[in-house]
Amino acid sequence: MSDHEEKKKFGIKDIARIANVSIATVDRVLNNRKDVSDSTREKIKQIIKENNYQPNLYARSLSVKNNLSFAVLIPRTSLETGYWQLCLDGINKGISEFSSFGIVIEVFLFDQEQEDTFLDATEKILSKKFNAVIIAPIFIEETKIFVQECRSRNIHTIFINSDIPGYSSMGYIGPDLYSTGKLAGNLTSYLVKDSSKVLILNVAKGLENYKYLNTKIDGYKNYLNAMGKSYLMKVKDIPFNNYDEIEPELLRLNFEIEPDIVFVTNSRVSVVAKFFYEHQELNKPYIIGFDFLSANVDYLSKGYVDFLICQRPDKQGYMALNHLYRYFLLKEGSIEFKSMPIDILTKENYAFYEN
Repeated sequence: MSDHEEKKKFGIKDIARIANVSIATVDRVLNNRKDVSDSTREKIKQIIKENNYQPNLYARSLSVKNNLSFAVLIPRTSLETGYWQLCLDGINKGISEFSSFGIVIEVFLFDQEQEDTFLDATEKILSKKFNAVIIAPIFIEETKIFVQECRSRNIHTIFINSDIPGYSSMGYIGPDLYSTGKLAGNLTSYLVKDSSKVLILNVAKGLENYKYLNTKIDGYKNYLNAMGKSYLMKVKDIPFNNYDEIEPELLRLNFEIEPDIVFVTNSRVSVVAKFFYEHQELNKPYIIGFDFLSANVDYLSKGYVDFLICQRPDKQGYMALNHLYRYFLLKEGSIEFKSMPIDILTKENYAFYEN
């Protein structure tokens, strides 16, 4: 018999024989259950490692079929921004991949401008029996209450896109928001000289639900202050989504501040670029914003956006599902998270980039 065939046949019975324990003990270790001494647990893990034992995922999936289910709670996409569609694309990829193991995955969408739609979605989730919920915590206080209720029902939670430290039982998958702000600050320091006028712009309806943008702003300001840059920095909110409402606000701010550079803290950078594209009588400032959306890329290609900072929302959704799969099905009890990569796109390299 070949070495390959030997390894292929190596199973739980062999582990139990070598470790001189029962099959039930091996099963408890494989499923990360209690009632096994530390020394025995380590011995079994070492045998598994030395023999490159791989569990029969198909057999295991049969045992969890109709018994292991995950919920996903994220905003629905809108005409104004396709950011959440990218996240949903990654989640759908995960659904296609992990459903084959018998895991049921259900997506619940809410309107990020309407708190009641979030509450309705949480009620639907709690009316069913889910093992874990992936959450985009837009409504902070409501998310805290929901997570506490999940905890009381032994439902695990994991956050994507932004974090509420200390609340999710399984952590956060997404960019380090403070570092994205620092990166924007770094780019700014190369683009404009000292004493330049900097407009930090939040553009979105319902900005009270975007507290995480403050983390980006803190990173941006602190980076530039640490460099000793004497910029005149102004933070302004435009609490609208419709361009017809945004345009007069941008016109007013442009005459009020006359910025040398505009840092848009979210994915709405295309509306700022559109404004200067349509008002070519004005001096266009440098413009930095976020996310690989078609409208943003269009203005990047035209030279009206100078830098796009990309946070990989598609990868966030997929990786969250992958983590739940590894935790519940593969029984990998402890997985260290790394923040998502932060990519910089320019007119010169965007054509070679894929989410």
